[in-house]
Amino acid sequence: MRLIRYLLILIIAFTTANYLLAAPPDSTATTVDSSFHQFTMTKSPTQAVLLSLAFPGLGQYYVESYWKVPIFAVGAGACIYGIISNNTTFVQKSSEVDNAVAAGETSAKIATLKNEREFYRNNRDLSGLYLLAVYVISSVDAYTGAHLFDFDVSDKLSLRVLPDAEHRGLAMQLRW
Repeated sequence: MRLIRYLLILIIAFTTANYLLAAPPDSTATTVDSSFHQFTMTKSPTQAVLLSLAFPGLGQYYVESYWKVPIFAVGAGACIYGIISNNTTFVQKSSEVDNAVAAGETSAKIATLKNEREFYRNNRDLSGLYLLAVYVISSVDAYTGAHLFDFDVSDKLSLRVLPDAEHRGLAMQLRW
């Protein structure tokens, strides 16, 4: 239960720090002014990260990477299931240890029950760390997806490596 509280506090701290440390809307770097054209980003990286922090996969849905949504959602769901399942078994094993101590069981049986209890506690904690990793990876992926949303990957862009007989080497040809 403490692990879940710590995770919630960490998520809240990251989201509030993002709002407090963010630049005002007038000075954002989403607009690049050049002599050729003015570029405005379609997707906000901040909003993509906040959606991913709300639940993994929402940021990917926002940046239209639809195939990644179930991967992150199932990953988070499996970690949450692992936390709940292992915590339930941990609580059961804790009560079994208490009952064994109260009943005056042998020290070997009590040691076995304590080892089982620690196994489920460790698995619960690992599931929490895995959930945190899913959140971080989902947020980073949504952030980069929002930045690269408007990136042009059309056939007009090409880079070819060709043999150069005149200089006895290779030549690169770049077209845009």
